[in-house]
Amino acid sequence: MSNMRIIFNSKTFLSFLLVMALAIASATAAFAATGTAAATAQVVIKLKLGSGQMTVDGVASAVQPPFQKGGVTFIPLSVLTKGIGAQLQLAGNKKMTLTHSASLKVVIATGSKTAYVNGVQKSLPAAPVAVKGFMMVPLRVAELFGAKIAFTASTKEIVIKGPKAAAAGGKAGIDADAGKSKIGDSYFQWSMNYPTGLAQNYQSGTGDFISFQDVKKDYYLSVSVEDAEEPLDAKAQLDELKSYMEDETVINVKEVTLPSGKLQTMVTKASDGFYYEYRGIQANDRFYILMFGKKAKAASELAANAALLNSFAPQFDAKNGALKDLSKVKDGVVTYTEEDYGLAIQLPPEWDNGYDDDGEISYYNDDASITFDITSLKSGDTLDAWVERQKAAIDEVIADKYKEPFVTTDIVWNGIPAKMVKLSFTQDGKSWIEDYRIFAIKGAYKYDTDLNFERGESELNAADILDKLQNNMKVDFARVEKTFGQVPDPEDDIDQHKTVVKTSKKNGYSITVPEDWTYNGMNMDQEVVTFNGVGLNLLVGFEKGTAMQGYPEMMEKSYTSGGLWKLESRTNETLAGEAAVKMVLVPNLTSSGGGRITLYLIEKNDSIYMIQAAMSDSNATEFNLKQIDDAFKSFKFNSGIRV
Repeated sequence: MSNMRIIFNSKTFLSFLLVMALAIASATAAFAATGTAAATAQVVIKLKLGSGQMTVDGVASAVQPPFQKGGVTFIPLSVLTKGIGAQLQLAGNKKMTLTHSASLKVVIATGSKTAYVNGVQKSLPAAPVAVKGFMMVPLRVAELFGAKIAFTASTKEIVIKGPKAAAAGGKAGIDADAGKSKIGDSYFQWSMNYPTGLAQNYQSGTGDFISFQDVKKDYYLSVSVEDAEEPLDAKAQLDELKSYMEDETVINVKEVTLPSGKLQTMVTKASDGFYYEYRGIQANDRFYILMFGKKAKAASELAANAALLNSFAPQFDAKNGALKDLSKVKDGVVTYTEEDYGLAIQLPPEWDNGYDDDGEISYYNDDASITFDITSLKSGDTLDAWVERQKAAIDEVIADKYKEPFVTTDIVWNGIPAKMVKLSFTQDGKSWIEDYRIFAIKGAYKYDTDLNFERGESELNAADILDKLQNNMKVDFARVEKTFGQVPDPEDDIDQHKTVVKTSKKNGYSITVPEDWTYNGMNMDQEVVTFNGVGLNLLVGFEKGTAMQGYPEMMEKSYTSGGLWKLESRTNETLAGEAAVKMVLVPNLTSSGGGRITLYLIEKNDSIYMIQAAMSDSNATEFNLKQIDDAFKSFKFNSGIRV
């Protein structure tokens, strides 16, 4: 369940290659567009990795250069807006709604690998990211609009062919209000001259990062604010400036003194023809980073904009009528809105927003997190039944010693009856997590709000946050009914007691595991297959051409050499009708974590098979222990082994 993904991660487990991690990332999901675009006109878009030029039906325009990271190709968002013509609507500068036609709407968000195509979830190979104020999205997002893509590795050329929408998208800007000659942020305490000719194109949820650009994209300006209570020397400040670089070469570094204070400056040259000047100044327990970029032939051309950069000061004069306040912090809070949900919530400026990997709206700070999710109500379901299912599922996977009794309270949320359930749990018996979850049902939908934080964190005013969730969080139920169709709750169809047989024809074995366990990809013929439950991990490994002699000793050494684990027992057993070596490892007394690793080694057909389970003490319930034991007993060798 979404709030109980407790993973035993005290140390990376070693397998046959001695590098087997506890959790293995799933394979990249394939893409498919839902719905057919109404527009019939076709467009051909061409880009190149590292190139700042895009052509749309042969017409060139400047763009942020595409790049590859972690095996994923990223393209600028403008490919979808200027190129394909999708209309862009921003919500909280995290969520992006791209409307292609009356029948096709795509929603993506920074920090989330989940996209929504007409309300249907689709997986992305990576989350969209902001690079110097430009939004970059995975290339495969174009396929969600019905486009076909091609990439030629030798030339690094990207070709996108697809239906063009009727209208182009827009972007946010700042108004040069009458009499306003300066801009700034009253909360983060900075100001500077109005950047004439530049439009605001991005602002983070709290406003700690804001960027501007001109129409032709020949100029770029951004202000970033970081917490910095401890004094930073010149080297530390320069290191921080360098962390903002992207494929740039440093060509000049110096310290200058202005009326606003002493600051470090750094000039860089990028591969796209831009020169950048970075300025860093520490004040107000913060570190301010001013970044100015210009397409130029030489770095000396940056000097023409010195007056604008020199006007920056770490102060804000609220009495100055010529100063436009761009702050998102009003009366000590930031108001986050989500139009599709009709959602509004006010939180302190230390919080930020985004989406988690399950597509749930997320708000978070250093100490706590809030998630909000909407799913469809199944026929016949009730609020009481929903709450009791969730509590029962938690009871099955958290041992009594590691949790306190549920506290369930009837409350009113958004004007309707709701239930708030408090759960307190721990993984090590020392640090306790407080989890408050609000359940509500209205019309055809279920509403799930969750607050999660560590007990005893003095920085967090939990009572205030709970009050905001219960009494100040607003959801427009009518808007939800209009926006959303059928949004199934995956947990409604999960039967924790249902099992499924998984077979490896190549490696000649099968194993029965709970259906709701996940595993690393659909290919059971891999040398190592991993399944994950709540607080437990099961893997089946296969190594061809290996004999048992000396193998258990090698495994013991690989686990115990780091000092975290020790061998509790080693016995000769029988598993799957074959002689097996069983090993049980437990943490050393000096280890702060608990848990147990149980593994079986079987030699068959000149190969070694290993079946291994690991479980944290906090999740060693009767239910979980039985699932592991049943999985071990279910392992068998198939006839016709093709090893």
